[in-house]
Amino acid sequence: MRFKLLFASVFTIGILNLFVLIVLVPVMLFTGLIGGAILIVLTIIINIIIWLISPWIMDQIHRLFYKFEIITYEDLEKRSPYTAKFLKEACERNGMKLPMLRIVKDLNPTAYCYGSVRSNSRIVVSEGLFHYLTDEEVAAVYAHELGHIKHLDFVVMTVANTLLMILYEIYFIFTRMRSNSRNNPLPIIGLVSLIFWLIGTFIVLYLSRTREYMADRFSALETKNPNALSTALVKIAYGIAAQPDDAASRRLLSSTRSLGVSDCKSAATVGSIVSLSATETVRSTERVPAFDPQKVSRVFLFDVYNPWSRVVQLGSTHPLTGKRIKAMMDVASELKVPPMFNFDEISIYGQALDRGRLYRNFFFEVLIYFAPIVTLILGLVPALFDPSLLGLAPISCGLGLLLKGIYKFPPISEPKEQTILELMSDPYASPLRGQPVTVKGVVIGRAIAGSYFGEDMVIYDRSGGLMTLNYESIIPLIGNLIFGTSRTKKLINQTVRGIGWFRRKVSQVVDLKSIVTEEKTFASYNRLWAILAGILVAGVGVVTTVVAVVTMLTAGGTAQGAF
Repeated sequence: MRFKLLFASVFTIGILNLFVLIVLVPVMLFTGLIGGAILIVLTIIINIIIWLISPWIMDQIHRLFYKFEIITYEDLEKRSPYTAKFLKEACERNGMKLPMLRIVKDLNPTAYCYGSVRSNSRIVVSEGLFHYLTDEEVAAVYAHELGHIKHLDFVVMTVANTLLMILYEIYFIFTRMRSNSRNNPLPIIGLVSLIFWLIGTFIVLYLSRTREYMADRFSALETKNPNALSTALVKIAYGIAAQPDDAASRRLLSSTRSLGVSDCKSAATVGSIVSLSATETVRSTERVPAFDPQKVSRVFLFDVYNPWSRVVQLGSTHPLTGKRIKAMMDVASELKVPPMFNFDEISIYGQALDRGRLYRNFFFEVLIYFAPIVTLILGLVPALFDPSLLGLAPISCGLGLLLKGIYKFPPISEPKEQTILELMSDPYASPLRGQPVTVKGVVIGRAIAGSYFGEDMVIYDRSGGLMTLNYESIIPLIGNLIFGTSRTKKLINQTVRGIGWFRRKVSQVVDLKSIVTEEKTFASYNRLWAILAGILVAGVGVVTTVVAVVTMLTAGGTAQGAF
């Protein structure tokens, strides 16, 4: 595992440095401003400066924007004697200085660390961590952050993200530079830099996920209790999903998404898992209710066996929770600790799955997913030989969008009512092909908590699950704004039926066809706009082609008349 971590770090930093140099060297050579050797030195200096000052910058951001307090070891000891004792002993075992401790006055449970070297590292936790987790779970989270410090993860990620930033700035600047020279290469170099930035972003995300696995393993081995961090991850997600958010909380969770112990974007999925097997309502400040690990495990079938889970994970800073818990249960087997989550049973379910169905659907859906891009490229090819055929590109792209829209939204009338537990336990669920469904529950708030204009809602159903309902007005943007300000607030705390298409991504969503209350039915137009988008784009291509043909014929007639 350590070799894998080292390889991932060296590979990522090496590739990003290569991308930066490939872009910068031609720029400097073209402008004559600097030589290649000096350029390399400057790149290193920039990274060193950012590495040194980043902890100070983070401190100032916390003081300005978050309710940030410095706490001592004694303060931690008063809050959780078990955690303080563990942290001190773990640092002594690993020959590390006790990190500086910080706390944010927010009930959304989170934790992260930063610094430039081990000796000036900081561990930041929120009040919510102590509110929702047991002492053993809090200690496991501190151990996870200590693992990041032990492996110097913040140093590697600082350098990697700095290189990404350089690539993006090159793209932004050079694609906007104007020159009288027809042979000016700067815009092309800018576009190449954008491509490298996109590729590099996924490489950095891979590195981030690898380091999360290693920090998890460090926590499991140090605490000798892999179950503690496993249940902590589930409870943290529950706390984020259950805790009413204000603007400051959203900013905290969003800005520290890549640093946090858990990805806040997946909280809607994992957070609902706890309530699926509990009886208490969500959006409360009560401690996490007891939950059934076996019911939770059923929801992890998608994470472990569905090939879409690998694609969904590509854009995430953290591995999917099911994969992380599975890795920790493997450590539990190594330590001969009885695992809380029985992945042997999950394996039995998994072996019985129709792999042919899983992978046939996946490969077919990948083709549908990329159909607009593929058709756009195919449509551009004739234009390379004859510019008058440029209109074929939007025509073909529009047809690809139309195909994708029709596939995403199969026709429905009154589909079967299902609980969120049933939907989340389906290992064949797709982020592309919508499953016609009716869900019934109480609207507990907007999908973006604290937003005054959001039209999308979150419901809580009888199985204890959370589901986002995605509404789309017949008038884009303005219609959504009107619905969000005039209707959504009134629907909160009402029991509703949502009819639409279920999709499972990093979180779960039902794209609405309609939402039904006791008094009224509101139509939603997700399917209409998905299909109409393709028709409109193709229509633009048709008009462009007609104009080009008419212009060509007119020009030909004028030339013939002149002759």
